[in-house]
Amino acid sequence: MAPSGRSLGMDFPHARGDKKGAGGGKSQKRLVAHEKPIRVRISNPEKEHVCRVPTDIVELCIIALFEKRGSTREAAMEILVGALEGFAHAEEIRDKYTTIVSRCVFSLKKGSVKEACLAYRAVGILALTLGGGGGGGDVTAGSKDILAEAFPFLAKTVEASHNMARVLAAIDSLAAATFAGADGNDEIEKSMDAIWSGVIDPSSGPGSKLAGDARNTTPQVLAAAVSAWAFLLTAVHERYEAEPGESCKDNIVLLANLLDDDDRAVRMAAGEALAACVELKLAHDTAPEDMEALKATVSDLATSPACKGAADKRRLADQKDIFRQIDAFLECGESPRKSVRTSSSRQNVLKVTTWTKLLQLNFLTRFLGNGFHSHLQHNPLFDETFKIAGDEVEGLSARKKKLSRRWKEKKWSLELRRNRDAVWKAKNKFGLPEEEPESDTKALMLLPAPASHHHMLLPVHRQWHLLPPAPASHMLPPVEQQQQQPILLLEY
Repeated sequence: MAPSGRSLGMDFPHARGDKKGAGGGKSQKRLVAHEKPIRVRISNPEKEHVCRVPTDIVELCIIALFEKRGSTREAAMEILVGALEGFAHAEEIRDKYTTIVSRCVFSLKKGSVKEACLAYRAVGILALTLGGGGGGGDVTAGSKDILAEAFPFLAKTVEASHNMARVLAAIDSLAAATFAGADGNDEIEKSMDAIWSGVIDPSSGPGSKLAGDARNTTPQVLAAAVSAWAFLLTAVHERYEAEPGESCKDNIVLLANLLDDDDRAVRMAAGEALAACVELKLAHDTAPEDMEALKATVSDLATSPACKGAADKRRLADQKDIFRQIDAFLECGESPRKSVRTSSSRQNVLKVTTWTKLLQLNFLTRFLGNGFHSHLQHNPLFDETFKIAGDEVEGLSARKKKLSRRWKEKKWSLELRRNRDAVWKAKNKFGLPEEEPESDTKALMLLPAPASHHHMLLPVHRQWHLLPPAPASHMLPPVEQQQQQPILLLEY
């Protein structure tokens, strides 16, 4: 949610001291950053240059968040979200995050729907900003404190709120804050349970059955909940050891039922979650017939026409692409592959080759929006989560790049030809001739053969060493000699 250019001018409406605002005399000055508006440039994935967020903008937003007028707080919260999207270094906001979180909690309680949604987003991005630890998956104390203070409000909104805009913002914020600030698998599982029992399966949560069933959950909220739940599932199994024999049998059954949902986004989110469950070996106790039915459904969605979910035909190609990858993974274990350039210099690239990493990348890309590439370049949490390596091809000259592409194309063509030959031989193995004859076959003399052949037999009544010299190459030997030529023995 990128802030508008007008709001980035730091000209808060009805701020303290404004003639049209309430409270404040003429002697008070308006709350502005400078005489000229300050505009925060949000990162562009096509441009390497990223404008750093000035510290005074964050300070001015914090001051404006103490205003009583809701429109002032709303404008300040929008600018703060834009600043956090542009990535402010942890050192610049480490002494301010407690105040920011407290004002966000106030906005959640007293603010409008828009102000509350912005506050949810600010909490999540702030946790991701402070979540880069010292290696090994450690998190900073800042992200832990953010999760501890905001979790009760986030979980309550997810489980009981009837405003779907608030629920959608709270789901993404809860998942992001938990991913960055959870200090153990218990905290991650608490957030997962809140999302599962609050949105995905309301009847499974204690005390939330009636409230959950009474809510009119939109497909957008359901898809976001499935995506966030799978995102946290990958985190808990990546950071902490799973118990032997751990299973998600009941979850897999419900996710499989969501593959028949009318909304494409819900089906795609459920398919990715199922692929992650299979990859993490959480479907080991699923009945074989259920797995076969699941594979059949996935295969059908990979080639299904546009009749199902006709209201969202634009995402038909995305659905087919995702379920083709899932089908290939379930059938032969083929892993998905995706790469993202970290900057316009194209020197470094982020590569994922598993469903767990792909789910994490997709969630963070969707949640951060325009600020994804800023965090990808500067946030230590991304270095700890993903594998970012240099691209060998991009550092070469134009001629070597062309040779490298040709070599890759040739290698791919040879591999494709080998696969086709193997498939052809497998299909026609009964029609191919045997390479070597069996040892108990009989010899049959049919055709003349060269003198050096090891199957030649000399006639008994002729001595080859007593024959006259061979005639010239243009002359034919006598008939009697032609009849005595050695013969080739063929076996049958």
